[in-house]
Amino acid sequence: MDKIFDILNGWLETAVSDGVIQVTQVLIFFPIISVLYLLIWRLHSIAALFKAVRNSRINEYQRLLNKYELNDKDRDCLNNEIKRIIRYRTSGISDVARQKIVWSLLHKNKDIIPINFFKKFRSFLHLENNVLVFKKGVPYWIENGIYLFYSLQFLFLSIICLVLAVYRSDQIPVWGQLILYLGAGVTVTFFIAYAKMIPRAKECTLLNEILNTQHDIIE
Repeated sequence: MDKIFDILNGWLETAVSDGVIQVTQVLIFFPIISVLYLLIWRLHSIAALFKAVRNSRINEYQRLLNKYELNDKDRDCLNNEIKRIIRYRTSGISDVARQKIVWSLLHKNKDIIPINFFKKFRSFLHLENNVLVFKKGVPYWIENGIYLFYSLQFLFLSIICLVLAVYRSDQIPVWGQLILYLGAGVTVTFFIAYAKMIPRAKECTLLNEILNTQHDIIE
C-alpha cells in the first residue's frame, strides 16, 4: 500500500508540474484517497470480526470438547455437529442425509471436482429412495435466471463506468474518473461472482455422471 501511494504521489507531482491537473483537483483527490486507504485498512479488522462471529459455534463446540471430560456419545454428537457446519459451508446443503452422500461423492471424485462443486446445485438435489436426484425444474431456471440478470446488470454498469471514464475524460475531473474506474472494478467483481453461481452445461453433465455412480457408495 505504501508503494502504491509513493507511485501516486510521484504521478501527481508530475501531472501538476506539466499542467495536466490543477492544484485544486489534487486537494480534492487526497481526501478521497485518504478515506479509501482508511476503509481498506479497516477491512482487515472488519473481516476478522465477521470471521469470529461466523466461527463462534464451532469454537464453542471445540472449547467444550477440550475443556470438559465428556462421555463418548457426547463427544461424537459435538464432533458430528462441527462436521455438519463445515459440510454446510462447503456444499450449501444443511441436512445430514444429503451431506453424507455428497461427501462420499466428493471423496470418490476428488480428482475431477473441487470441494465446492455441489454448492451450485444445492437447491436442486433431492433425496429420493436414499439417492440424490438432480431436478432441472422451474425453480432451477428461475434462480439461475436471476443470477444471469444480476450478472449482466453489473457488466452493463461496469461498461458504462469505463465508457464515461475514457470518452468523457475531458469533461470529468480526475477524482470523478477515479470513482468511475473504482466503480467499474467493483461491478466487474460482482459480475464475475454472480456468473460463477450459474451452472454450466458441462457441469450439469458431469453432475449427472457423478450421481449415476451412487450405487457404488451405498452401503
